Amino acid sequence: MLDQITHLFRLRTILEEGSLRRASEKLNVTQPALSRSLAQLESYFGQQLVERHARGVKATPFGEKVLSVSNRIERYWEIAEHELRAEVTDEKTIMRIGGGPVWRSGILSSILAELQSSYPRIVIEFTTLTYGKTLQDLREGRLDVAFGGVFNDGGSSPRFARVKLTEVTNYVMAREDHPLLAGKNPDAIPPSSLRAYPWIVYSELPAYREITEHTVAEYIGGLPDVRFICQNLLSVLTILQQSDCLCVLPYLSVQAVNSPKIVPIPLPMRRSTADIGMIFRTEMRDWAPMKTLLRLCQDKFGVTEELDFDLSRAGGVKSPTGEREFGQP
Repeated sequence: MLDQITHLFRLRTILEEGSLRRASEKLNVTQPALSRSLAQLESYFGQQLVERHARGVKATPFGEKVLSVSNRIERYWEIAEHELRAEVTDEKTIMRIGGGPVWRSGILSSILAELQSSYPRIVIEFTTLTYGKTLQDLREGRLDVAFGGVFNDGGSSPRFARVKLTEVTNYVMAREDHPLLAGKNPDAIPPSSLRAYPWIVYSELPAYREITEHTVAEYIGGLPDVRFICQNLLSVLTILQQSDCLCVLPYLSVQAVNSPKIVPIPLPMRRSTADIGMIFRTEMRDWAPMKTLLRLCQDKFGVTEELDFDLSRAGGVKSPTGEREFGQP
């Protein structure tokens, strides 16, 4: 088994480098040895893994599949090796966490701080999810866990564990001392009055542009006066605090904002609600840091049992592998 893993890791380097010569230099292994590794893998799997051309080699479709699996195996081996050597080494290992926009607004800060305190030799790498590639990044070990909206790879695959933590609802947001709210009954705000103020389109996810241009426009009786199109959530929140702008945002994204607070304008407008939570590879469920992270998240959101995602309450895009992937907050 270990021999096969060695061959798989060599295959990955060959494909990353695009040639046996460059892979040989990087690994400090002779080209004949790499050729033997390729031959043994192709004999073992009974299929061709690489195609040779004038400038080097590239993966066959089956080779791409084997490469994906080898990336996942390497990540699992890194974690297992760190656990087994924990008593004889001070080396740190990385926990790779990806977060959608809502999760990067500060919701996870206290959870991640407590997680790191519990596991001092874990380096937490908290990154932005790549829209449409989350499942692939999880599958290939570039992410250990993702926080976002619904992720569905067909509904029956046991490869991923999905845990619903809460729901998000989108609202029209403004600063708490906005003229729309000053000395008025919020329930009596005429829809047309929202056309008098500038708007921000939060563009990190396409859904917010669509809501602004369609749902909001239908409600207020005309297109909003869009003055900003902004991909960065922190910039959106800062502009809202410092101007009379309005913006459609999920409520969870503004909870950590103060002086002034960002609040929802109570409008009888059709709103979209989505389940959000975490997803990780099932083999990670027994990893102690993952178990602790899951417990901390469930404690924060008051979840007493693992809840299923409602796949009907989200839009979606296809991932590069053809799987349905939902990227709400």
